[in-house]
Amino acid sequence: MDSKFSKWGEVETAVLSQSLAKRFARVMLAAVLAASFLPVAAFAGEGGAESQDTPLLLSTEDGSNDEQENGGKGRSASAISGPNQIKYYMTAQYANGTSRSEYNWDWSSKDGGKIEISYLDGLYPDHKTVSVTGIEVGSVILKVSGGNKDPEQFVINIGKRTVNLSSGSAFKTYDGRPLTGGISVDGDGWAPIDEDRVQYNQASRTDAGESENTFEVVLPSGSEEYFKKHYDLIITRYGVLRVEKRPVTLTSASGSKEYDGEPLTNHEVTVGEAAWGTGWVDGQGATYSFAGSQKIVGSSENAFECIPNEGTNLDNYQINKTYGTLTVTDRSEKYQITLTPNSKSVTYDGTEKSVSGFETLEFQINGQTFYVSGVEASAAGTDAGEYPVKVSGQAVVIDSDGNDVTDQFTVNIDDAKLTIVEGDSDKSASNLPHTGDSAALYAMDICGVAIAAGAGALFTFRKRNSYK
Repeated sequence: MDSKFSKWGEVETAVLSQSLAKRFARVMLAAVLAASFLPVAAFAGEGGAESQDTPLLLSTEDGSNDEQENGGKGRSASAISGPNQIKYYMTAQYANGTSRSEYNWDWSSKDGGKIEISYLDGLYPDHKTVSVTGIEVGSVILKVSGGNKDPEQFVINIGKRTVNLSSGSAFKTYDGRPLTGGISVDGDGWAPIDEDRVQYNQASRTDAGESENTFEVVLPSGSEEYFKKHYDLIITRYGVLRVEKRPVTLTSASGSKEYDGEPLTNHEVTVGEAAWGTGWVDGQGATYSFAGSQKIVGSSENAFECIPNEGTNLDNYQINKTYGTLTVTDRSEKYQITLTPNSKSVTYDGTEKSVSGFETLEFQINGQTFYVSGVEASAAGTDAGEYPVKVSGQAVVIDSDGNDVTDQFTVNIDDAKLTIVEGDSDKSASNLPHTGDSAALYAMDICGVAIAAGAGALFTFRKRNSYK
C-alpha cells in the first residue's frame, strides 16, 4: 500500500451543495414521472442506484431510448423500464413491459462498459424482471428477446461512484498515548470489491494542544488510475484533535522550630490523590528544587520548582501548586555571648597610657558565625594605678547573612582594666640620663631615692676640702 492521495477529486463546499441540489431535483422529477407512468421496480443490491425513474421506452435502431408517443411512430407499445443511469457496482432492476412467452436478456457495449444480469427467480420466475449490476464504467445496451415478439433494447450509462470522506473530531485529557479520530465514508461509498483495499494514514496527537485531523487515502500499489476512473473522491471536512492538559496537584510540606541559626527547610512534596485523568501519567513525573527556606524568626512559603524526569514534558500538565509554610519562633532560652574587652599592663613613664577594643567580636554557635557590633570599650591613664575599661553603646548581633538576630541572644561583658605600674627605684645611675657633669652623680645618694631624669629636683652642692 504505497499510493497516496489526500485531495483527489476534492471540490469546494459550494460545489458539493450544488450537487446535492441537483440530486434533490432529480428525486422531485422522478416523483412527477412516477405519477404519470408505470412505476419502476425497487432496486436490489448494495446502496441502490442514483437513478431517474423513466417512462415506457422504445428502442431505436441506434440503441437510444425514445419516449412512447401515441404508439411510438408505429412501433410496438412495449418497452424496458428502469433507470438509464447507474453507478459502478450499483444494482438496479429492469422489467420488460411486453408480453412474451419467454424473456431472454443480454447486453453489449462499445466503450468498455460492463454489467452483470441476475435473474430473480424467487420474485420473477418468468424472468420478466432482472437485476443489473454495473461492473465497469461506460455505456451498455441492455437487450431482451423471446417469444414471437421483436427484440427490445435499452441504453444504460454506468458512471463513477462518489466517495465523500471526512475525519471526525476527538478530545481527551493527556494520557501519554496518541489520539486519533475516525474516518467517515459517505456518498456512494467504496464498491464492495474495493472497500477493504483502501486504507488511511491519519494524523494523531499525543501532546496537549489542538490540531487538524488530516489524513491521506492509501491505495494499493499501482492502482491509482483504476481508482480515478471509477471514483470521484471528495474530502469534505477535517475534524479537530484536542488534547487537554492533565491536572496535577502538588503540595509542599510545612515545618516549624525555635531559632537556632540554621535555615529551616522541608523538601517533601505530596502529589494530590489520584483520580481519573489526574496526576502524573505512569512512568512520568518530576523531582523538585526548593527555594523555600526560613532562617530568622518569621514565616515564609516553602516554594519549589518542578524538574521533569526524562520523558516527561511539563507542558502536558496543568500543575497546581500549594506551598506549605516554614515558621521560625523566638528561642525560649536565649544564646549567651560574652564580650571580653582588651586589658593592658604598662610601666609608668610619665606619659598617658590607653587600651581599647575587644578580644573578639566574632562567635561560632551550631556551626554558624555571628558578629557583634554597636559597642566600644576603652580606658586611659597617666599615673601609676588601675583604670577600669568602660564599655559604651548597645550590642547588636548579626548573622552571616546580615540579619539582625539580637533578640535571640543575651550579650554579657567581662571586666577589664588598664594597669600602670610604678617605676623601679634600684636603677643605677648609669641607667639614668645625664649631661656628663660629675656633680650630678651626687644626686644618687640623697635620701637614698633615685630621681627620674628631668624631674626638676634642685640640689645645692658644697666643695669638699681635701685633707692629708
